[in-house]
Amino acid sequence: MTPSSLPLFDQPLPSSGTQHRPSPVAESVALYGPESLSDAQIIEAMLNRVRPGRAEEILRQVENLGRLVAMGPAELQGLGLSKAEMARFAVLQEVHRRSTRSFERPRITSPRAAGTYLLPKVQGWTEERFGMLAINAKGELLADRVLAHGTATACLVSPREFFREALRFGATSALAWHNHPSGDPTPSREDGLLTNRLRSAGESLGVPLADHMVLGRESWHSFRAAEGWD
Repeated sequence: MTPSSLPLFDQPLPSSGTQHRPSPVAESVALYGPESLSDAQIIEAMLNRVRPGRAEEILRQVENLGRLVAMGPAELQGLGLSKAEMARFAVLQEVHRRSTRSFERPRITSPRAAGTYLLPKVQGWTEERFGMLAINAKGELLADRVLAHGTATACLVSPREFFREALRFGATSALAWHNHPSGDPTPSREDGLLTNRLRSAGESLGVPLADHMVLGRESWHSFRAAEGWD
């Protein structure tokens, strides 16, 4: 993807031989700084196709900017965003994640440590996502990856994909996690079956499953703690 395909502030104009003029958003930032932008103007800066009222329309549908930034690909597509526009919001999510994480590697050495790390991450998500924490022998976090996006009730992931990603980062153990958009972390029967498959695959590969955490709105469920793996 080339820089020219990701215009943030200067929206492309049809070729007409006339001099290109900065967009109103670019002019506002130049004159008054980014803090002067309204939520709708920030959304407008992320869009390819700017027609009057489109940013305001999107804002009305999502209610607030925080919810929009937390949305997954399926939800963004449902708002009528193009692939390039969806990519910008994904980059925005990643910038926020990286800028707020600690410079020291978090230590994931217990269900409580895992829950404390993961619970803030999933707040506001309205679709299910499944992820993996790659952990080294000291319990330090090597990588945090979302492996699958789903609907409001389910997402699919295979043990092969899960451990392939863990091994890519040199993990000595891997922790599975997923959120329940309903806010209730009670595991389903399918959650239990997947946990068993992941444990079995991890044992055969020599990369044990550290835990499978189900994340709700204010609490979590740890299969390790509930089933007494220690």
